[in-house]
Amino acid sequence: PAPSSPVEAVAAADRALAGSPAGPRLLVVTAASNVTGEVWPLAELAAVARRHGARIAVDAAQLVPHRPLDMAGLGLDYVAFSGHKLYAPFGAGVLAGRSDWLRAADPYLKGGGATASVEEHGDRPHWHTDPEARHEAGTPNVLGVLALAAACETLTATGWTPLVEREERLLGRLRSGLARIPGVRELTLWGDRSPRVGIVSFVVDGWEARDLALALSDRYGIGVRDGKFCAHPFVRHLLGAADGGASDGGASGGEGCADGSGSAVRASFGLGTTDAHIDRLVEAVAALAAARPRPTDC
Repeated sequence: PAPSSPVEAVAAADRALAGSPAGPRLLVVTAASNVTGEVWPLAELAAVARRHGARIAVDAAQLVPHRPLDMAGLGLDYVAFSGHKLYAPFGAGVLAGRSDWLRAADPYLKGGGATASVEEHGDRPHWHTDPEARHEAGTPNVLGVLALAAACETLTATGWTPLVEREERLLGRLRSGLARIPGVRELTLWGDRSPRVGIVSFVVDGWEARDLALALSDRYGIGVRDGKFCAHPFVRHLLGAADGGASDGGASGGEGCADGSGSAVRASFGLGTTDAHIDRLVEAVAALAAARPRPTDC
């Protein structure tokens, strides 16, 4: 079940690790939800993992474009994220961890470039001990790596404090604007006051998420995402909470269609997002919410 608060999330991890068999254990958590934007209590979760002799791995793909991440300060063992979330091209990403652990792990991709030498019959390869070579067989994505490094350097040089302050202001502007529209419900796990990055998912009474996203694009030139965002059980849980406990009713509150209901619309912020963009989205959602078409027929 989804934890009801950050405190419960830490307690649930504590219970899970306490009840798990002895041996190597890995606590895997997200840094920020790609559905609600809510930030998870990483330092507290890392402390729980250490207390039980486990390691912690963090999926930071949704956090790193919005916030700095101090691995050492938070006590994190592994961090992974995608380059395209940081304005770099597709096809490059990061796995950061202790070099001695990465040297001891089996190669992620086995093949040319990851081998230091191969025996005569080819059945006993000796893998590189260098972590980068050991886990990256084949032709490296040099352009992708350089572009990702440049994106990281640019974000760091810009300065996180003004970026965070600007995003929080835009986030407040969007959330308060949507809250004033009758029939619009924001999806949240831990409530209005929980820390979050620039992501807002919502549903509108009378609209299937896919139809609302299409209308925003076609009529207003606004690009949003609709669906379950690779988090199907979580979105179903949030929709049930938004609908007062109804299960799989979808944005329309009706029986729903297998290919469209049980979904939400997600708006995400980037470096180029402005006050005018936020206001345009709020005005468009207000106009569409007032229209309230019939739910899509199955």
